[in-house]
Amino acid sequence: MKRKIQISLRISIAVAAYVFIALKIGFSGIARIFELVIGSFNSANLLWFSLIIALMPVVWALEAVKWRKAIALFTKVSFLRSWQSVWYGVVAGQLTPNRIGEPVGRLALIDEDVRGKAGVAAIWCSFTQQIATVLFGLLSIIWWIVVKQLNVLPLGVPLWIVLAIILIWVVFMLYLIFDGRRIAHWFEGFGWMRNLLHGERLDFSFSISTILFVQTISIIRYLIFSTQYVLLLRLFGVDASTTDLYAIVGLTYLFSSIIPSFSASEVGIKAGFAIWFAGMISSNAVGVTAASLFLWMLNLAVPALIAAWFPWKRSL
Repeated sequence: MKRKIQISLRISIAVAAYVFIALKIGFSGIARIFELVIGSFNSANLLWFSLIIALMPVVWALEAVKWRKAIALFTKVSFLRSWQSVWYGVVAGQLTPNRIGEPVGRLALIDEDVRGKAGVAAIWCSFTQQIATVLFGLLSIIWWIVVKQLNVLPLGVPLWIVLAIILIWVVFMLYLIFDGRRIAHWFEGFGWMRNLLHGERLDFSFSISTILFVQTISIIRYLIFSTQYVLLLRLFGVDASTTDLYAIVGLTYLFSSIIPSFSASEVGIKAGFAIWFAGMISSNAVGVTAASLFLWMLNLAVPALIAAWFPWKRSL
C-alpha cells in the first residue's frame, strides 16, 4: 500500500508539472520550442552552443574524478573505468525513481569484495553534490528576498523557518560527510544488507583531505552545469541579468531536488520550477522550457544512451 501511495504521488507530481508547463506555453508551445531551438543554432550562437556541449564531458569527467577519489581508500581504478562506472550509474538512474539506482549502477565495474564499501561511497558522493545544491539554493533565496525584495516563498511562510530547515539539513549532511561511518553503520543495521555483503565490513572513514577534495569538485560541477543552464536561458531569449539567472537556476535545482520524480518527469519538474521562478522577471516560458529540455538531453539522456551500449567488461 505504501509503495502504491508513493507511485501515485510521483505520477501526480509529474502530471501536475506537465500540465503547468502546457498551460504556460500554450497549445502551440511544443512547436514553438522546436522552432526556437532550431532557430537559435545560427552562426552568431554557434560558439556558445559549442561551449555548452563541450562542458558536458567536463561535468562527467569531474564526477569520475570524484568517484575515483572516493573509492581509492579500498580499491584502485583507472580514470576511464571510473568514468564508465559513473555512466553505468546514469543508465541505472534513468530506470529508477529520483535516480536512486545511480549508486547501484556504479558498482558494475567494482570488485565484488568491496562493493558494499563502494555503495556507501556512492551515496556519500551524492551527499556532497546535494550540499552544493542546497548551499547555492540558500544563496538564491537570500538574493531574491533580501537583495531583490521579491518573495519566492508561499504566502504566510516565514523566511526564518525556511532558512532554519535548510541550515539544519546542511548541518546534518555535513555531519554524515565528515563521519562516513554513520552511513556505513546505518546500512549494516539492515539484515538483508548484511546478507548481501557476504561478510564484508563497512567500517571505514574518509580523510579530511578526501572530504575537502570531493566537496570542492562537487561545487565546481554545480557551477559548471549551472553555467550551462544560464547560457541556454540567454540563448533561448530569457532576458535577465546574469546574477538573476543564476539565482533562478539555484532555486530550480534546490526545489526540484526534494520532489519525488521518475526520469520521464524530471525534466518537466525542473522546467516547471524554472518557469515559476523565471516568471518573476520574464514571461518567456517557451525559452525556459527549451533550455531545461536541451540541458536534460545533453547532460543525462545522451550519456545514458551512450552508456547503454558500453560493453559489460572490466578491461579498462
